[in-house]
Amino acid sequence: MKICYSVLLMLTVQVCAAQKTFLFPKIKQEGNSLEQLTPSNWTIIETANGDLNNDGVNDLAVIFESTKTIDENRTYGDNNSDIIKETQKPRILAIFFKVASSNSYRLATQNNDFILREKEGGKLGDPLTQMNIKEGQLYLRFKGGAEWRWEMGYTFKFENNDWFLTSAINLYFNQNTGDMTERVYDFKTRELFTTVGNLHRRDVANRKTSEVLYFSQLRTFKTFKKPWAWEIMPDVYL
Repeated sequence: MKICYSVLLMLTVQVCAAQKTFLFPKIKQEGNSLEQLTPSNWTIIETANGDLNNDGVNDLAVIFESTKTIDENRTYGDNNSDIIKETQKPRILAIFFKVASSNSYRLATQNNDFILREKEGGKLGDPLTQMNIKEGQLYLRFKGGAEWRWEMGYTFKFENNDWFLTSAINLYFNQNTGDMTERVYDFKTRELFTTVGNLHRRDVANRKTSEVLYFSQLRTFKTFKKPWAWEIMPDVYL
């Protein structure tokens, strides 16, 4: 009986260890340099500077990547379902407001989900193409695919103590034929502009339309899990 109990205990420990989930580090609330703000076993892969809270001082956006590869559950389709497991290095988006009086950076938000990982771009490789700050907004750009390719862009603005998605762009095209569909979303005016046609002959072959954009409320980093996770209209994902 003692032997059976010991074996059962060992199996239980092994199962619990296997089920242990990866824990993201908590970014420091304040620091004077990137070195101070970077968690252990993480590296900086992208930075952007610019005023995000309209105080006349340049703030800082940083994308950190883990040095370790893990099994990570990622969401597709919507914010709750179609979860798949991927083996990759997780990433963190951290935004810091500059405190002029102390010449330090104060953490404004940490997001562990929105930034696409290195393996999520398909044959084109790392999908992260751009992050910058201009006109008081944070711009994030991704691309991926193979023969059929996609480009996604998102613009967030800090308002009323939250980060709201103000606009987005989704371009889907065939690299060989040039056939394409481009959708530009303006969430402030609730307008959707769609262009269908050919990427190589935009002025001749393309058909442009506009329509009212229906959604319940503006999305934020908290309510918009990640790219490809918002079915904004039937069979159209943003």
